[in-house]
Amino acid sequence: MNSSFCNTCKALVSATTTERDGKVFLIKNCPKCGVTETLVSSDAKRYNDKQCLDGGFEHQSCKLNCLQCHHRQPLNLVFVDITNRCNLNCPICINNTPSMGFLFEPPLDYFDKIFKYVSTLTPRPAINIFGGEPTVRKDLFDIIKMVKSYGLTPRVVTNGLKLADEEYCRKLIATGATILFAYDGANPETYRVLRGSAKSLELKQKALENIRKIGDAKVGLMTLAAKGYNDHELKDLVGFCHERKEFIRAIYFMPLAHSWDSKDFDLEPERMTTEDVEDIVAAAYPGEKIEFLPAGFLGELKALTACLNIKLPLLGAHPNCESVHLLISDGTGFVPLSRYLKGSAFDVARALREADRRLQEHLPPNGAPNGWKKKLLFLRAFLTAAQEVRPHVRIGSLIKGRGLGKLYHALAVPLRFLMGYRSRKIYGLHTNIQGSLQLIVLPFEDRKNVESHRMERCPNAFAYYDPKKDRVGTVPTCAWAVFLKTEAMRGIAEHYGTASLPVSKRGPQEEGLHAEAIR
Repeated sequence: MNSSFCNTCKALVSATTTERDGKVFLIKNCPKCGVTETLVSSDAKRYNDKQCLDGGFEHQSCKLNCLQCHHRQPLNLVFVDITNRCNLNCPICINNTPSMGFLFEPPLDYFDKIFKYVSTLTPRPAINIFGGEPTVRKDLFDIIKMVKSYGLTPRVVTNGLKLADEEYCRKLIATGATILFAYDGANPETYRVLRGSAKSLELKQKALENIRKIGDAKVGLMTLAAKGYNDHELKDLVGFCHERKEFIRAIYFMPLAHSWDSKDFDLEPERMTTEDVEDIVAAAYPGEKIEFLPAGFLGELKALTACLNIKLPLLGAHPNCESVHLLISDGTGFVPLSRYLKGSAFDVARALREADRRLQEHLPPNGAPNGWKKKLLFLRAFLTAAQEVRPHVRIGSLIKGRGLGKLYHALAVPLRFLMGYRSRKIYGLHTNIQGSLQLIVLPFEDRKNVESHRMERCPNAFAYYDPKKDRVGTVPTCAWAVFLKTEAMRGIAEHYGTASLPVSKRGPQEEGLHAEAIR
C-alpha cells in the first residue's frame, strides 16, 4: 500500500495516484479530514512513459518510521550533516536550518562511527558532506580526510561563498573531493528574493573563477528551478557551463518546494514538478527532441556498469524520482543527445537493458574480476552494448574521420579504454564529442508529495549516529529533510551538549557578506 501525509492534519494515510486533465495527482484518503490531493506531475504521458522502464519492486507497505528501522535498500549515495550553521540565511532553505533553535556540530568521533559503518556496505556508497554549510566548520578538511581513509569518495555540497577566498578554494580542490556548488543563474534579483542576499552572486562568481583558475576540480552545479525567477535563464546557464566544461560536469536541478512557514516568508510559489523542470530545458532548445529518462533505469544496468567500470553519482530507483538528460558538446556549444539518435532515447534505454541481460550470463557470481579477465569482460560488455544500440544511434555522426579513418577511430575507442585512458581524452581523440553535461532533475519533496513507495526504494540516504542506541541509522533522503531531520539532530545535539546553544536566525548583512563568507 502506498502512503502519504494528509494535506490538512499531516497524518500518514493511504494514497493513490490519478490522472486528470493530462496531469497526475496524489490522492490522500484521510479518515478524519476526507480526501485531499497534491499535484505530482504536470505531464501524465511523460510520467507514465518513465514507468515503462521500471524493472519492478516488491513494496512492503512502509510506514515511514525511518528512525526505528534500517533502510533496507542498497545505498549508492550517503549524505552526512556535519553542521547546521550557515553563512547565508536563505528564506527558501529546504533544510530549515535557522528554525531548529539549537546548534548541531558533533565532534569528529561521531563522523568516524558513520564512515566506518558506511565503509562496510557493498558496494561502497559515495559520501555527500552536507549541512548547513560545510565550509563553516574549521575541521572540514579533517572530515574529508577521514572519508577517504575509509576508502569512500567525498563530495562537498556548498553554497560556494567561502571559495571566493582563493587560498581556501585551492585547499578544498587539493582534497580531491567533488564540489557540488549552489548556483542559481546570473540574476541578482533571484538571490535577493530567494537567497536573502543579492551580493552572494558576486561571491559565487568569484569562487567559480577561482576554481577555473586553479584547475583540476570536479564540479556539479546545484541549481534551484523557480518559475518567474530563473526559468528563462537556462540557455545562458548551459552556455556558462560550456565555457567551463573542463570542470563543470553536471547541473542538478532542484524544483522549488514550499518547505518554509508562510509566517516567516511571504511567498506562495507555483508548484514545480519534475516535468515542469524538463519543460524549462525543452524551452531552451525549441524544435529539438528533449527526452529525460528515469535515473532509476541506470541503476538497473548492474552488469554493464560493473564491467565497464562506470560509476554513476546518482541513481534514483522509483521511475518518477530523479530524471536525467545528456547534452553533448560539438565544440561550439552543448546540443541535445537526440541529434545523434535515429529515434527515441527510450529505444536506446531498452537496448541497453537487453545488453545488460545478455552480459549477466557471462558475469561471475562475485562480480567483475581483476586483471586480464576484467579487460576481456570490459571488451565483451563494450561490444555487446554497441551491438544493441547501433540500430538506434547515428554512429557516423559520433566517430571522427571518413572511410578507413572512421574505422580506425571506431576501433581505437575500446582499445584506449582497455589501455586506461580517461574517457574525456578518448572522446576528444576519436569522436566528435568534445564534452558532455548531465542534466539531473532532483525530486526535492515537501510533506504534501512524499510517498512511501518512493522512500522505500530510495538508494540515497542520510546517515546519522544514534548515541542512545549506539548504532548508525540511514533514512531516505527526502524523508530526512522533510519530517525527520530536526527530531534526530536534536537528540544528537543533546548527547554532545550543544542543544542549548542556539543557531542565529540572522544571515550575513549585505555590507559584511564578503568578510563573513571567507572568515
